[in-house]
This record gives sequence, C-alpha cells and structure tokens, in this order.
Amino acid sequence: MLDFFAQMTFVIGILSPIFAYRADQKNVGRINLVTVFAFLIIWFYVISTGPAYNHPISMLFYALIVVNCGFAIGNSVLFLRERNPLLSLKKLLATLLCLTVLCFVFIELMYPTNVMSDTLLQTVMLTVPIFVCGVIWARLRQIDREPEHT
Repeated sequence: MLDFFAQMTFVIGILSPIFAYRADQKNVGRINLVTVFAFLIIWFYVISTGPAYNHPISMLFYALIVVNCGFAIGNSVLFLRERNPLLSLKKLLATLLCLTVLCFVFIELMYPTNVMSDTLLQTVMLTVPIFVCGVIWARLRQIDREPEHT
C-alpha cells in the first residue's frame, strides 16, 4: 500500500509546478521546476549507482523529496485559494496537521520502525497524496457549482 502512495507522491511532486503556474505564481513555479529537475537528476543517479543510505547524494535525494512535497502542498493550497480567496489558510493548515497526525499514527501502528526518519518520510509520503487529491477534489467541486456561461 505504501508503494502506491510513494509513487503518487513522486508523480504529484513532479507535477506540482503546474499548480503554481495555474495559480499565477510563476516565480514559485520556476523555483519548483528547478527542484523537480534536480530531483529527477539525482533520482536517476541514485537508481543507477545505488549509493549508501548515509551518502551525501542519498541525503540530498531525501531532502529533495521533502522539498518537492512541501511545494506540492503549498502549490495546491495556492491553487485552491486562487478560486476562493476568502478560504481560511488556518483551516487548511489545521486540516493538514490533523491529516499528518492521523497518518503518523497509522504508520506507527501498521508499519512500526525504530528509525524516526523513516517513519516521518513514510508519513509525508502518505499525507501528500491524500491532501493534494483532496484539494483537487474540492477545486473540481467548486468548478462544478459554477453557473454555465452561454
């Protein structure tokens, strides 16, 4: 199950600049695009050479995963707020925090590990797809409620 969410996290992280461009945040989108390209280059390097877990390239790989996940969450919030500017940022962050805590508890109960960094990475990989897909679903519902222009 976690493999599916990890793959979804990679796809959402790679496609996250689209949310920034769609929300008219071109500078954020460009920075995100640079991190995506760096992530892809390091990902291919890690896959081809297989460096050790504590190798600097591997640590950079994991850091770029977290950075791209942060951009995915931030850009999806920008994308949702572009349509509804009165939407409370506090409510979105509270929802994200509750979802993160629930995912952390789920990971600890279902896949316990002794390494906290693995648990946190798995929590991020589970939280990001659920949150971003929820934002996309909410945005589609907003579009569905709009009157048709004829």
